Amino acid sequence: MTTEEFQTILQQLSLLTMEQRTILLTELEKSVSSSQPGEATTTLAPVANDLFSTLENLQMQLAKLTEDFEAKIQYDQHKEKIIDNLHAELQKYKGDLLGKLVQPLLLDVISVIDDFNKQINFYQTQDLTAVSPEKLMKLLESFPTDLENLLYRQGVEPFHHQETTFNPARQRVVKSIPTEEPALDKTVAQIIRVGYDWEGKVLRREMVNVYVYQPRKPILEETSV
Repeated sequence: MTTEEFQTILQQLSLLTMEQRTILLTELEKSVSSSQPGEATTTLAPVANDLFSTLENLQMQLAKLTEDFEAKIQYDQHKEKIIDNLHAELQKYKGDLLGKLVQPLLLDVISVIDDFNKQINFYQTQDLTAVSPEKLMKLLESFPTDLENLLYRQGVEPFHHQETTFNPARQRVVKSIPTEEPALDKTVAQIIRVGYDWEGKVLRREMVNVYVYQPRKPILEETSV
């Protein structure tokens, strides 16, 4: 008998009802009792009962494994659903938070645009030849001032680094300027653009030109041969 045939028999035996098992045992005992004279006659009931008991245990273990597996699937599905819900809530929260942060800035920009357009509309109705250059300059100067006020309301402030020595944490080199003075090495020669802090942290470093020491090259005198 092959292994596959034996497994098939076990599977079929496991499906028998108690009544069917009793009938099977009776038939087996009849078969043994009617065997040829001289052959050993043995009751198969204990062996078969052990076999049926083993099959029942295997069935119970299989049923338990099936139950645990289904419970694990349900748990994983529930956990996946919770994760999806949390992700959706997080995305919604991020969207709402971004909107709350950006909306005041957008309204401030709109306000600056409105004020600037108001000035432009006023001067469009005037004779520009009669408008003094000082007034026009004042108008132009008011535009960056309004924008700086807008940034201030968002926690952004301009800064000038007070020390003359170049500070890479708060300044960025735009151009290096050679100098023959050692004392000027790595000092700020000119401020090109101001820096900006946001809530105490550098948003944009100050842009500067910096002196770089370069010693004068010695002049070699020509010698006659």
